[in-house]
Amino acid sequence: MAEALWTGVARVYAQSFAGLCAGAIPALLDGLPRSGRLLDVGCGTGALVQSARDAGLEAIGVEPDPEMAALAGSTLGEEVAVDGLPDLPLADNGFDVVTANFVLNHVDDPRAGARELARVAAPGGRVRATIWGSTPPPQAVMWNGLLDEVEAVRPPSPRLPADRDFERTPRGLAGILSEAGLAVTSTGTLSWQWRPAPDDLWAGLTSIGNFGVLWRAQSDGVRVRLRTAYDDLAGGDDFAFDVTCVVAEARVPRS
Repeated sequence: MAEALWTGVARVYAQSFAGLCAGAIPALLDGLPRSGRLLDVGCGTGALVQSARDAGLEAIGVEPDPEMAALAGSTLGEEVAVDGLPDLPLADNGFDVVTANFVLNHVDDPRAGARELARVAAPGGRVRATIWGSTPPPQAVMWNGLLDEVEAVRPPSPRLPADRDFERTPRGLAGILSEAGLAVTSTGTLSWQWRPAPDDLWAGLTSIGNFGVLWRAQSDGVRVRLRTAYDDLAGGDDFAFDVTCVVAEARVPRS
């Protein structure tokens, strides 16, 4: 269910939330050796892979959504394999660095996903992952406020079963990486400011993930009022969001 919310929206994602998620890329690549093999799982538009290559790494990506994989392939100049967690058709121990940028919070089985990240990383290699935390991000707070303002309906948002979910905190992310057999070396948060173009963000809010679920549930009249309220808010001079995410690094134990 979680993965289904992100299929068929590649172009809109590239226009909207890709810029948001790209804010974590510098931290995910910071301090890595300028050589070695990197795998980006759930590579989206391919931005992290391209940044890793620019830094000297031999980097590839895999992406479960065919439309998104094609988009990444056009960016990277090569075919991107259509594969995702928890079943990657890759050999054990193949990569010095494995990254998962806002992936474990969107898969149907995060623990199985973490085990797969560990499997494809080489002994002594790094696994770096980000997720959105339990506190709603500012763009979601804004959207919820607008929904309240126009008296929108609130259908239930799809959620993972309790036995598959995990605590969306540094401790929670560290926990599922540890359960996967990794040695967690650091956890914490990253913060940056995101300044999307209002029309680009609107495209994402009305199409992608749980945002899109809420939009599609509204009547035509509510949609008109919602757009008017959004335009009033987004028309200011300082349309920006102070964003924070959860990040963790772990190492594959050496035999």
